[in-house]
Amino acid sequence: MNEILEVQNKDSVISEQERDLAQNALSEFHKGSYVLCSSYLNKLENLRPMDLKVMHNKVVVEYYKSDLKKTELMRKSLIAICGQMSADSSETIDDVEKCVMRYNQAVLLYHTKQYNAALQIMTKLFAFIEPMEETLANKVCLLLIELYIIMEQPDAALSILNYVESQYISIDGSKVTSVDKDGIIKSKIKEQKEQKRDTNDAVTDVFKIKLLKCKARIYLLTHQLKLCKKEWKTIVSLGTLANTSTIFLKANLEYLRGNYKKAMRLLNSATIENLDFKLCGESSAVLYYNNIACLYLAMGKPNLACFYLKKALHENKLAVESVQVKDTDPLFSQPLYTLGGNKHYELMYSLGVSLLHTGQASKAFDCFTEAAQRLHNNSKLWLRMAECCIYNHKYSNQVDFNIPKRRKDLVQKVVGSGVHKKIILAASLSKDVNYHSEGLSYAIPQPTLEFGSLCLKNALFLLPNNNEPNVSQTAIVNAQTATSTLPLTTSHNLGMQHATLISQATIIESFNLKISVLTASAYVSLCLGDYILSLEHAKTLLSFNKLPGAYKLLGNLYAAESLIFMDKISEALEYLKLENLQDLHTFISMPEIQEKDKEKVEEVMAKPTKAWYPTTVSTGIAVLRYNLAGAYAIRGELDKSGEILKQVWMSKESDCDIPIQVIMLALYIELQLGHADTSKSIIKQHCPQYR
Repeated sequence: MNEILEVQNKDSVISEQERDLAQNALSEFHKGSYVLCSSYLNKLENLRPMDLKVMHNKVVVEYYKSDLKKTELMRKSLIAICGQMSADSSETIDDVEKCVMRYNQAVLLYHTKQYNAALQIMTKLFAFIEPMEETLANKVCLLLIELYIIMEQPDAALSILNYVESQYISIDGSKVTSVDKDGIIKSKIKEQKEQKRDTNDAVTDVFKIKLLKCKARIYLLTHQLKLCKKEWKTIVSLGTLANTSTIFLKANLEYLRGNYKKAMRLLNSATIENLDFKLCGESSAVLYYNNIACLYLAMGKPNLACFYLKKALHENKLAVESVQVKDTDPLFSQPLYTLGGNKHYELMYSLGVSLLHTGQASKAFDCFTEAAQRLHNNSKLWLRMAECCIYNHKYSNQVDFNIPKRRKDLVQKVVGSGVHKKIILAASLSKDVNYHSEGLSYAIPQPTLEFGSLCLKNALFLLPNNNEPNVSQTAIVNAQTATSTLPLTTSHNLGMQHATLISQATIIESFNLKISVLTASAYVSLCLGDYILSLEHAKTLLSFNKLPGAYKLLGNLYAAESLIFMDKISEALEYLKLENLQDLHTFISMPEIQEKDKEKVEEVMAKPTKAWYPTTVSTGIAVLRYNLAGAYAIRGELDKSGEILKQVWMSKESDCDIPIQVIMLALYIELQLGHADTSKSIIKQHCPQYR
């Protein structure tokens, strides 16, 4: 924000008096003497009443005099001076001299978490990167990189970073581009000349370290752990002192590599720098407890994760309250750098995930509902809320395979006694849930399947469409180059290998999320009796080529059951073929890609803290066969259904469990065939209390 520039004007000559006043104002500003600086600017304004730079500098000084607290007044003043940036993408910054003003606008938007608006300004500012003063250019690049990282666009962030390194750090005579006032990209070849820079310049060294940290963060986002480790070693080799940012960066790297204990040791050593929320807008305690919680969750200890997240929430509350002024708008009373420091909603989301892992779905749902006030554009949040609804409906698949526990549900009741005793079988072993007939609003947040279906619709709406992981590498690179709106030449775009890596990482992560949402949508629709919608979701899921085995199994089962309910049994049988099941993987992992040094990139295997059931392919085959037997039974082919059931029962071994529904179907078939004695023997075998 401290961009106080020397007064210049293209249309008039600057007098010696004006130049002295401007220099004195700048000097006093850097000293922190804002009152004296303001007096110089007032004198300068009398001499140059129409100079926008003087007006801008006065606004900035007044903002600093308020200790950066009157943010709303600053925002309105900047708009009054240089106008509001239009949403029209064709608009460009009409004057290079307005770059500082626009940059300050973007800084305000960044700290108030209006990232899209800030990014809109910064992408237009980047067009004027060539004629900018170097210090401002560095700040513009760093803020633009930071925005792309926050917006989870690591490929764009890396392209900017590579451009900055080639232009401002290294000696490079390659092509660069600039954008004129009409937004037309023009290329020009810079004369090759050696850039004379002082290697001992502290400002340049700090800038280099910031770029290295940004690059390491980008590699963490894209799971390129070897490249991240390389950047970390470079940071250390430059003699960077161990501080909170470097230690947490290293801990994050070890976390992704699966070295949880090492990451925890690093976090425990991060007490050397105690961040004060009032001074920097961040709290060391909040950062520490949040990261410790993440580690415990990854280690399969969700209860400990909940404990530390609650401590983080408490510390966050204390930090926010330390700068809040009661009954006052934060935009008029809090320092700028503390406005975006409240991590309450992010911590509530993390607490909800941890509670969901502990089986406390209702409490988790309440956490997600609160987090949705701020994170409503996050598709993961809506999926997690839907998972709470599903968990409340049925908390596990494994319960159906626990025959000793579920066999009591086979019989509804017994009437009569002696020779007149009759056993009444249960009508169903599962909940019969359909849309309620009452005129209730399903939009009211509550952990029901109806609300879960709305959550999943939101999640699907927020997901990108172009996220299939089976896109060829060449196509990915071409798409990256074609859709880039940044004024970079080919030499400053991502290299083919890195572009593929980053695009693949982003696509695969999005794909894993999308198949989870589609599977949950098919299940919820099926439970609610919306079979057409369930079939549609299942077919969309199965349309992907590289579908993990567990999702392929569920997609086929949901499609088949939907068709059976729609009385299309012949079509349903096509989805119940045993060759449809090859494995029970639950996600697509990152592909191994060769680096220049021929070393393999570390493959990140993020194992779930709780394994999905069934865990073996043989159990999955038993489930498919049971559903196949059910389809034949409904079609009246009882003998064929019975034979398949015998195969299912014979396959029951230590690595193959069978569901309780197999016994119920066997009872149904025997009764339909008139084999009452066989049915009685089955009941006596599995329900000895009814002998």
